[in-house]
Amino acid sequence: MNILFDLIATQPMANAKFHGGGLYGEIVFFALSKRVRHLTAIYNGKLYINPKILESGIKLYDINHISLKEIAKNENIDVFYKPVLSCSSYELPNALFKRCAITFHDVRDLEILYDRIESYYVPKSIKKIIKKIAKFFIKDYLERRLRKKIKRLYDKSAYLKDTEFITDSEHSKHNIINFYPHLALKDIPVFYPPLNDEQFELPLPKFEQKSYFLLTNSARWEKNNLRAVWAFDELFSQRKDLTFKVVLTGVTNEKIYTKKMKNKDRFIFLGYVDRPELLSLYKNAYAFIFPSLNEGFGYPPIESMRYGVPVAASGTTSIPEICQNAAIYFDPYNVSEIKNRILQLLDKNIHAEYSARAVERYKIVSEKQKADLEKIVDFILGGNNA
Repeated sequence: MNILFDLIATQPMANAKFHGGGLYGEIVFFALSKRVRHLTAIYNGKLYINPKILESGIKLYDINHISLKEIAKNENIDVFYKPVLSCSSYELPNALFKRCAITFHDVRDLEILYDRIESYYVPKSIKKIIKKIAKFFIKDYLERRLRKKIKRLYDKSAYLKDTEFITDSEHSKHNIINFYPHLALKDIPVFYPPLNDEQFELPLPKFEQKSYFLLTNSARWEKNNLRAVWAFDELFSQRKDLTFKVVLTGVTNEKIYTKKMKNKDRFIFLGYVDRPELLSLYKNAYAFIFPSLNEGFGYPPIESMRYGVPVAASGTTSIPEICQNAAIYFDPYNVSEIKNRILQLLDKNIHAEYSARAVERYKIVSEKQKADLEKIVDFILGGNNA
């Protein structure tokens, strides 16, 4: 069997060098390479790609220099697999291959149409300002546009009808059916995204252990870290006895967070950190805060739980399904409620309880992730009946 793997999905997005979908794709790629003799992949040579992929010995095609049609002909491809599909990139080259298979992670582009937080992340230019005004004040227009978008997706569903899907959570599965009702007739298995169990020598912690709260993916507005920062900043102003700090990773523009901040000395802004350093930050944090507005699965809370770090997270989308009773939940749009949960985690008894729950939940999820990785590979090789 000849398989073509789309590695473009593992490469940087417009506002994030590393992302959960990219991690998912890389892990599946390496697992598949151990079981398939004839594996070929496409990537974008203009973007960063994991050096280990380049060193893997797998035949790679730079999509900037060759078309999918040529690759399909040259390699006699049987299966085209795409590890990340969003609702805005649904078109697939079904006609070129005997079978197309994808992991459909979420329908975030249709679920989150607008939120005022996004405006803080938009570069200040005349064009962007006009777009902001339209986006955040002409809601009726946007709702009509959304309905038209959904109809257009449905009308063009021929691109999807011959495709086989898997997804990450029951939330994602039923939301896909919600927005693409014709897919209710398909069997869409749910497999947890694979665990990255690569062993790293973790660097020594940069900050005193258990002295900070951690927030990640700070360049992406939908991760909603700004509201969490507002909550922390208010707490620091109200409670001078609080001594902890807040560490944010993935920050590309500090001004988004510091513009109206009153306690700048209590926040530490880091850019993109490599995986060993990120794991060290998870391990040594006092608690992890995950205010995300939308997740198809959500790696970060589970990665924190690996180290017994308590988690406070949004009670929305897939997050309660994955974390269950191991996280303390809040309304991600309510700054006051986020403050409340931070204060709860400062209670030693509550902190200890959720630390213990985190360890137990991680054991359950990680075991399922390991088992489901093999099922994902089986799906790529043989479809839903593998």
